[in-house]
Amino acid sequence: MSRYSGWADVKRRIRESRPEVPDTEWESRKRAARTATEVYVAGHHLREIREEQGLTQAQAAASVGISQARASQIERGEIHNLETMRAYAEALGARITVTIEYGDRTAGEA
Repeated sequence: MSRYSGWADVKRRIRESRPEVPDTEWESRKRAARTATEVYVAGHHLREIREEQGLTQAQAAASVGISQARASQIERGEIHNLETMRAYAEALGARITVTIEYGDRTAGEA
């Protein structure tokens, strides 16, 4: 028997240790964690694009009309505002798209 636990077992133990937390709260936390991860990854890719172009954060920020500090927040995944991220991406010549998946259907890009 392995001394390591599977992910399902870890999640079950966590939920059992906090019986006062309703399922809706666990789902809300899971959605928030997923969003934070997605924004972090997007910010990382935007930083890579900026660096490939040889731009500093200050230069990229100036082309959008935001501060260098704000550009840093975007690249670190601290900004969850889609329009802000889209504007920053466009300043780098990139594009952020959104796809909605529902069951086996995919609803275009927005």
